[in-house]
Amino acid sequence: MRTQLLVYLLVLASLNCAYSDYSFSAISSFRPDGSAHVTEKTIFLFENAEERKAFELNMNLGESTISEWRKFSDNIRFHFKGKISDTKITAKREFTVSFEAGAVILEYDIESIVAIQKVGSRRTIYGMLPDALAFDRTKTGQTSLGNNVVLQFEYPKGSELLKAAPVYDEGGNVITWNGPIAGNWEFEYAEEMPLSQEVGEFFISTYKDAADSLPLILLSAFALLLLFVLVKYRRS
Repeated sequence: MRTQLLVYLLVLASLNCAYSDYSFSAISSFRPDGSAHVTEKTIFLFENAEERKAFELNMNLGESTISEWRKFSDNIRFHFKGKISDTKITAKREFTVSFEAGAVILEYDIESIVAIQKVGSRRTIYGMLPDALAFDRTKTGQTSLGNNVVLQFEYPKGSELLKAAPVYDEGGNVITWNGPIAGNWEFEYAEEMPLSQEVGEFFISTYKDAADSLPLILLSAFALLLLFVLVKYRRS
């Protein structure tokens, strides 16, 4: 293990940080509760054999921290801001791109990135918070996607897309932005509970309330019965 570590440090010391980014994609799959599962994939190219060996060594050692992988690309970081959990990092050679390509995939769950507004008894609107994205910013404060950068949102099937900006591509319940592009990001969708589900939940809630109240009802009935017996006993 010490020999491996020494080789690792020597390889890193010989590098000049010449890795070049090839592409980056971030896919955010929104859930009915407003949370999301994010998958970010960074692909970069090795400039020489030493860089490739350093990547493979990191991969074989099972490195699982963002700081250990950021030496290969600045894109390897969280691109959403919120309550992050269940982070998973995997790395692999990306032979479909080139023999000299590697990929790092960052997956995580995130909460607190949408505002939830109940409209009526069956309709709920989900709007992404203005500061939820952590991509690069322009001098004027707009969110910016660079060359070969893809951002994709997948919202729950059956939901209604209300608002999205800047200009995007759409397919089914998925919208996509392809860089280079800059702007003020907006994303809002609505879910409407089917009437049958609302009726079903009403009866379930009523039954639950009745079940929760049953001990009190029985106790009250017993008290009345006891009172009746006592009154009758005194009269007799």
